[in-house]
Amino acid sequence: MKRIIFYGILIFIFSIGTGYYFSVLWKEGKSGIAYEEAENEVTVQETIAVEEKVNFDASLGLKKYYNNCGHTKYLTAELPDELINLTKNEIEQIYSDWDVEEFSSNSLLLSQHINDICDEHYVLKLGDENIEIYHVKNSGDIELYKTTNISKEYLTNTDINNLESGIYVYGAGNLNSAIEDFE
Repeated sequence: MKRIIFYGILIFIFSIGTGYYFSVLWKEGKSGIAYEEAENEVTVQETIAVEEKVNFDASLGLKKYYNNCGHTKYLTAELPDELINLTKNEIEQIYSDWDVEEFSSNSLLLSQHINDICDEHYVLKLGDENIEIYHVKNSGDIELYKTTNISKEYLTNTDINNLESGIYVYGAGNLNSAIEDFE
């Protein structure tokens, strides 16, 4: 029984010594057993590339830059079915007149530069009896947008003089505010 224990301990010590010897050789890089040195440089190439695609519940933003007036209009829209599961390159091909500013599976932002002025430019003028609202076109021409119910008989002389020469207003909110000032 003592012999078995003695041989077991001897084999255990021999195994530890052998393991230590090969680990030292492996760390120093001197052993052909622990690893093989490559003579040629190996280039790792990715074999599977998963391109990001637009999800069905992604948000869509449209940004329009108007070059002639310098304004930017941002709109959110419902994602069209034709854009679902498309990659950035596929969207760029379909919407070639738009730039893809942001792209992820959950959001898409398209932008466009337009050589025009935005549709938020108005001029208030005095018509025959009421205040009229005109839309300013790119050429500088104005087009009747709406006639208000504000009669000129309720306006002061200063307001009448200002309206005869035209009051420029930018934005629908400012337009409503300017109209309320005359009511």
